[in-house]
Amino acid sequence: MLNLMKMDLYRVFHSLSTWIIILFTVGIALFCVVMVQGDLDAMAEDPAYAQEMGQEFADSSDGNEDRNIGLYSESDPEWVEGEIEAGEFISSQIQSGLLTLLVVIFAAVFASAEQKNGYIKNIAGQLSNRGILALSKLAASAVQIFLMFLTFILVTGAAGKLLWGGRFTLGSLTDMLSFLGAQYLLNLGIAALILFFCTLTKSSAFSMTAGIMMVMGLFIPIYSIINRAVYEIKPSWDFDISLLVPDGNIGLAGIHASSEILVRAAAVGAVYVILCSAAAVLIMKKRDVR
Repeated sequence: MLNLMKMDLYRVFHSLSTWIIILFTVGIALFCVVMVQGDLDAMAEDPAYAQEMGQEFADSSDGNEDRNIGLYSESDPEWVEGEIEAGEFISSQIQSGLLTLLVVIFAAVFASAEQKNGYIKNIAGQLSNRGILALSKLAASAVQIFLMFLTFILVTGAAGKLLWGGRFTLGSLTDMLSFLGAQYLLNLGIAALILFFCTLTKSSAFSMTAGIMMVMGLFIPIYSIINRAVYEIKPSWDFDISLLVPDGNIGLAGIHASSEILVRAAAVGAVYVILCSAAAVLIMKKRDVR
């Protein structure tokens, strides 16, 4: 198992797609800083727009905002002239789903690459338990996602410091670590789901498309239908399926979200990691390798 993980980690660090994803992570971090500055300029010129954005930012930070279709983030009007806390800024950008979109793409490309280059066929015959192939891929994905988070945080911090100088402050390190831990597990849960889709369908196109649709919020109408069906069956049950899926929690688990929301988000991410990896292991064990 350890040797297999080392091989997958070698593939991660020596794959062109990995570094392309990292490069895009850098680009997205810079893009977020520039776009927020543009938003702050617009709020400085339009007080009504600033007031509207202030309410939206407060709702998203507290985890009370209803999820909408698409990728977007809010800026705090207080950032126009006041301090910009790094934790709040990073939180608003990660909650937008931009980084998760890259996680989906990486997971699909990484899982499908071994099908194309014959890696699975060459190595599977040497293993007594083919199921560990799925676990090894998940471990490698966990390392890659950590690198993506680290790159995003460092580039965002550096760009923010260069652009805003002393107004860009660190803020609460404890709150930041709690938020980042929950978001990391949610993104790892989505990566595990994509790896499961790739294992099940052997199709990177299907897996990537499903993941992108999920991150973009295109499953919201389906969630609404399920919620409505449950309500019709049991009206007294306050059920919301979006709270039980990773994509539904990413936009809620902000740096100022309650401990209940953060714990739930971390639990949802961890459960998806366990269930999806277990399902992928079972498929790998039962399926003939070709």
